[in-house]
Amino acid sequence: LGETDQKYTGRKKTAGQKAYKEENQMEAYQNTALSPEERAKDLLGRMTLKEKVGQLNQRLYGFRIYERQGEEFTLTDEFKEEVERMGGLGVLYGLYRADPWADKDEKTGIVPELSAKAYNMVQHYVMEHSRFGIPMMMSSECPHGHQALGGGLLPVNLAAGATFDPALLSEGYKACGKQLKSGHVELALMSALDMARDPRWGRNEEGYGEDPVLTGKMAGAYIEGMQGDDPKYLRCASTLKHFYGNNTEVGRGWKNSSIDPRNKYELYLEPFRRCIEESGAEGIMTAYNRINGTVGGMVRENMEISESVIMKQADQKMYENKKSSR
Repeated sequence: LGETDQKYTGRKKTAGQKAYKEENQMEAYQNTALSPEERAKDLLGRMTLKEKVGQLNQRLYGFRIYERQGEEFTLTDEFKEEVERMGGLGVLYGLYRADPWADKDEKTGIVPELSAKAYNMVQHYVMEHSRFGIPMMMSSECPHGHQALGGGLLPVNLAAGATFDPALLSEGYKACGKQLKSGHVELALMSALDMARDPRWGRNEEGYGEDPVLTGKMAGAYIEGMQGDDPKYLRCASTLKHFYGNNTEVGRGWKNSSIDPRNKYELYLEPFRRCIEESGAEGIMTAYNRINGTVGGMVRENMEISESVIMKQADQKMYENKKSSR
């Protein structure tokens, strides 16, 4: 907690943090000799409700929080107001994102040679305006490579699925994981588990095909390459999406998916099961849609997921992953 890559932050203390340390003995959450659980417990006990909610916040679009003038960057008022309002910032989405939707290019966006400067500026601001100097995390779209200027791109997932070569795909994502890690991105958002069930669906290129086994195998190779095999540190955590039923035969995006129990488990949940059990995925992102008329596809009570195999296995596997990484 509170420590980030020296290349980006330089680990410089703010005046407020220096004064706090001079006036007080080292607190438990600052003591690196203690376990992460002990430090987190101490820190949480000191935080207000607003600060805790702020650490769950990923509302901003990172590509809209800055303006670039030549080789210099300035932060927008929207960003500053958000940090002030939440007492910090939990996660920033898409700082490096550059595509037509983000409206960033080589002149207005963050090119590789300026990425450290941009990250430094944003992270310093967050830490200086957090009462406990808590750094933000970063998330980034990575459907088939790092969605950034200078980002390495792989074939779209539908084309990658046609190779039936998980080992080759894993090698590609090793490179992607290293690139994301070099920019201090902790969470890779992988739009890869929505299967191609109907050619009319608008995002078929993001999936590996129509087969749940192939999807699970290829997505698993993505995860293993992205996260790496270091027992203590991940290159970048993989976040599975969209959970689940965002790719049914009617409509797009915000819709109602009608899924019977057999298809639920054999088709839609099977790739998630494989990615969690066999490849150790670190996160799951909920889908936008309703399922069988119920709003909130991730609500366990509504979906009866508390009794489902996948969520029990996900809970246990994620716990084991965290335990083994300490």
